[in-house]
Amino acid sequence: MQISSLRTTLAILLLALLAVPSLRANELETTRDALEGTLNQLLDVLHASDSKVPYSQKRTQIVDILNQRFSFDVIIQRALGRNWSKLNDAQKDQVYTLITDLVLQSYTKELQDGPRPKITLKDPEVVTSSKIEIDSVVVLNNSEINISYRLANIRDRGWQVYDVLVEGVSMVSNYRKQFDEHFQKKSASDLIELLKDRLKEV
Repeated sequence: MQISSLRTTLAILLLALLAVPSLRANELETTRDALEGTLNQLLDVLHASDSKVPYSQKRTQIVDILNQRFSFDVIIQRALGRNWSKLNDAQKDQVYTLITDLVLQSYTKELQDGPRPKITLKDPEVVTSSKIEIDSVVVLNNSEINISYRLANIRDRGWQVYDVLVEGVSMVSNYRKQFDEHFQKKSASDLIELLKDRLKEV
């Protein structure tokens, strides 16, 4: 490559880097505080005086709270990956509802048992101009659990969680592996029945 061409390429790369918008510290802080607020709202519901009320009776309230910061449609589509296209519209609606309830019932059951957990969120780590990761420590029943929230700046939604890592294990990747194995031999209808069975076990 000639020197003039190399200089042109470097100049273009430099301009591209300069064009990437930087995230301001106050934006990151606001995003972290908003996520923390959403999690505390959830705990308020789970540890209210009627905390033993079944999930089914509190589902709408829980989903409304988490929908402020969690994009479950993105999480579920990413978890299914290429298998999402194997579902028809009706099956997509069923799978969306079943996986949402399966995840939330498991998640809320852990947070609801015993005394109220203490959640400490750390400063966001910038991954790209449109993606950040927020690590947290949850003290639950005298044990510490490391949970990381991956957020993307989604159009018309703002910063939304699109994956959750528990002790370094990605929820999306974990589910995707299971779904890939399932669709090697079984169908979308089989998946719906499997999810229904698992939901009964929670």
